[in-house]
Amino acid sequence: MDHPLWASCGFDENTIADRLHLIELDQEGMEASGRILHDHIIVPNLDAIVDRFYGSLLRIDGFNRIVDGSSAAARLRESQKHYLLGLGIDFHKREYFEERLRIGSVHQRIGVPQSLYQCTFQGLQSLLIDYVPDAIRNDGPAFAEVLRFILKITALDMSLAVESYCSSRVSDLTKSLESERDETVRLRKLAVTDWLTNLRNHSYSKRSLGAALEQIRIDKSPLSIIMADLDHFKEINDAHGHLVGDEVLQIAAGRMLSGARADDEICRYGGEEFLFILHDTSIIEGEEVAERVRKRINTDAMNSRDIQLNVTISLGIAQARDGDTVDTLIERADQALYTAKRAGRNCVRREE
Repeated sequence: MDHPLWASCGFDENTIADRLHLIELDQEGMEASGRILHDHIIVPNLDAIVDRFYGSLLRIDGFNRIVDGSSAAARLRESQKHYLLGLGIDFHKREYFEERLRIGSVHQRIGVPQSLYQCTFQGLQSLLIDYVPDAIRNDGPAFAEVLRFILKITALDMSLAVESYCSSRVSDLTKSLESERDETVRLRKLAVTDWLTNLRNHSYSKRSLGAALEQIRIDKSPLSIIMADLDHFKEINDAHGHLVGDEVLQIAAGRMLSGARADDEICRYGGEEFLFILHDTSIIEGEEVAERVRKRINTDAMNSRDIQLNVTISLGIAQARDGDTVDTLIERADQALYTAKRAGRNCVRREE
């Protein structure tokens, strides 16, 4: 169920009463004037008022562009009749406020300029005054009372319609901004995400590691990295094809995430090679992470397209030193990885 507009626009019993008091519609006799407007002016002249009202609107180019086609115009005419038949009746109730607020919201949604909408109220006021019957017009006090009510009730309706018009416009703009912000976040994530494994990509890994090195120069905390490489991965591609190889990389990425800690950053560095950035982590602690990841990779066979593959991983660890750059730290971790490869693979080695 839609949230009522009177509530979303901040109206309750007190604010409704305040609005009626502001426009002086809470004075004695106003409800009776509303009944006179309905019974003696609107109902006997409903079709004529609507005909003249839309006749003036159709002479406006902007309105013709909005109302494209006779069926749309016919629907608007019926809506205007419904609006007029309710004008000034039970105006102190929430339902009256809700309907008038909804009119402004609808006009905003279909693209009626606010300036055009506000100007139409002046035309409607004039039409209603034109159709005041002679019996009332010739009675000075009665005419003044009806005239005063017409001006006040149309002022109330215009204030409510403009209020919801602006509220709807702000809501649309807010949604548009939120949508653009969500799209920006999505695009930013895509820019730093590896399309296959959903890990961070190579460019992100270099920027993140650079930022981490800058940070440890300030807070003097330890920083370690792991370079990891799936063993004999080329043989998997050669024997079973790249689709199987891609699935192996995806499965391996999931197992790496499960073996690492929540704050560890795992990036696909290239091909079957991965870079782990371990913040606030010594090389000894990093070795524990690497060993846990190694076990997660080869604990169970990987199933891909009805093929069971026993995959292992080799890992090399290095800890940042004073004066390290991204390249020098990665080079030492690479050397530790090569040491693991030369030691028979499926093992962890740290820098010497």
